[in-house]
Formats: sequence, structure tokens, C-alpha cells
Amino acid sequence: MIITKISVQEKNKEYCNVFLDDNYAFSLSLEQVILLRLKVGNEVSKKDVKDIILKSEIEKAKNLAIKYLSKYLKTKKEIKEYLTKKGFEYIVVREVIDKLIEYSLIDDLSYSKKFIEANSRTQGKRMIEYKLMMKGVSKDIIACAYSQVEVDETDGAINLAKKHLRNKELTRENLSKTYKYLVGKGFSYEQAESAINYFKEQ
Repeated sequence: MIITKISVQEKNKEYCNVFLDDNYAFSLSLEQVILLRLKVGNEVSKKDVKDIILKSEIEKAKNLAIKYLSKYLKTKKEIKEYLTKKGFEYIVVREVIDKLIEYSLIDDLSYSKKFIEANSRTQGKRMIEYKLMMKGVSKDIIACAYSQVEVDETDGAINLAKKHLRNKELTRENLSKTYKYLVGKGFSYEQAESAINYFKEQ
């Protein structure tokens, strides 16, 4: 097969359409066209085309993933699910994730530490662990993250109890409801009890 035409896309000037034997074959970024030294008149085999298309898909997926990561950190599982929903094949998703990990753009440990620090004043450890595991973070990484951050879980329970008891009388019923609320938010029975005792002493 012969490359008969390479034209810049009208809607995206950073991408080119490549034609083989006068038929549209695939699109590539201008950067990839240059790197692969593709020119009109070049002869390419079916294997060459397959390899080029794979590289193109990897690049598209990588760019989408980086854009997805631009606002907030994501876990490896979240990126995998996002790219899969976008229709990329397993081999493409795996390659992109490996590259993003290599570039330190995906780091489940760093993500977990930031997640713990951001949520420890409103959620207990059990709740945070559950949410991180739902995001695909392993128990070992979560444990490692907790060992590297300073979190006063009792202080977090007291802080949340203050919000729950705001404008309420410190009756036995309200304290009991707050205790159950704290346990439901993932705090241990001991932490919830410590928080309630704090208010009993007021």
C-alpha cells in the first residue's frame, strides 16, 4: 500500500488524515507523522499500518487521560474505567496506564494520602478505607498511606459531632443519635464514644 495523501484536519489542526491507495486509512497527530517520517509515496505493509494505528490509539488515549487528570488526581482503576468507557482496547489502556505511572501522573499512594487528609475531619477510617477500595486502591497501599499521614481521628469525630449537634440541646437522645451518626460515618465505637464524652463534660 502507498501513502497517497496526508492532510491536516479542518477541526483539529494538530491531527492529520492519512490516505492509502487514495482511501482514508487512519488519523495521526502531526507530531507522530513527523516522528514516523510518513510521507506521500511511502510504501507501508499491513503490519506497518497496524502498528501505526496502535500508536495513534495510544497517543489519543494518553491525551484524553492527561486531560481527565488535569483537574483532580485519579486512581489507576478510575483511569482504566474511563478509557475503557471511551472504547479503547485493553492493550491501549494498559500501555497508557504504564506510561502515566512512569510519569508519576498516576500514584495510588499519593492519591490515598491526599484523600485521607481531605476527608479525615468528616469521615472515619472505615468509611475512608471503603471509599478508597471502591476506587481500586489496595489495602496495603491504604495502610501505607495512613502510616505516612498525621490524622487525629478522635478530633475528626469531635469536629463532625459539633456540626451534627449545632443548635441542638445536649440531651441523651441527641447524643445517642450523634453517636450512631459518627459510627455510620466510619468512626470506631471508641472514637464515637470519646466524642460523645467530650460533650458530656461540657
